[in-house]
Amino acid sequence: MYLVFYVYCSIIFFIKESTMRREVKAFILSLAIGSLVLIVGGGNIMVQAQEAQQPKKQQTGLVEDWMDDFEACEDWRAASTCPIGETKIRKIPGKPRPIDDNGNEINYPDTITDDNGITHENKYVLGVKTYYLDRGYDRVEVFPPNEYIIRGKAKEVKLWALGRKFRHTLYIKLRDYRGTIHKIKIGRLDFWGWRELSVVIPGWLPQSPGYALLDKNLHFVSFYVESDLYEVPGTFYFYLDNFRVITDLSEFTGDTSIRDNW
Repeated sequence: MYLVFYVYCSIIFFIKESTMRREVKAFILSLAIGSLVLIVGGGNIMVQAQEAQQPKKQQTGLVEDWMDDFEACEDWRAASTCPIGETKIRKIPGKPRPIDDNGNEINYPDTITDDNGITHENKYVLGVKTYYLDRGYDRVEVFPPNEYIIRGKAKEVKLWALGRKFRHTLYIKLRDYRGTIHKIKIGRLDFWGWRELSVVIPGWLPQSPGYALLDKNLHFVSFYVESDLYEVPGTFYFYLDNFRVITDLSEFTGDTSIRDNW
């Protein structure tokens, strides 16, 4: 950089001391400035390219992958088996507000940084409204804009739910690599306030085994809530937030260019 500055000053001094015509001086000065810009700009481009080429740390072992934080849940949709009433979703301002054993509200953070280094805000939740008429049969299903591919080998599903003391049951639908749909029970929504729900992915679900490189990822299809046989029919609300999956990425270490899928 000092050398470039020295050359530039020398050219300026030469132009001032010389007896060239004004047009020639202007041309030489423009050429010198252009060369300086190219040299400095090229150096910046090289530095940026080197920074971009720096590889990220490869993740291994158990990782908490965020499927959706529902900060942009406008494209989610809901469908109900009940022909009457209203079924819809809404993006509701709010965040999980858990309560401890003494009834005091726990301060839930406004932002969370996941294992991938991505920061998630907690400004909105996904609200679902539906109507149940036929007890034990009616259900409402909540779909994402598209199926989410779960990388690695899924171990556990976690999410926050706001219950209204109804005994309806929350399920998750997963699709395996064969196209088969699996319905896994997460739990009842028979509680007041926010609660973190979780369910362990059964070992019999077809997935990529931990000792081989296979393209057999599970797909998240939807959530659905089934009405309880002994619950009173009527309008039903529930809310979801911070949908995550605990997944094992150990199988992705080593030579990922060769996969056992032939």
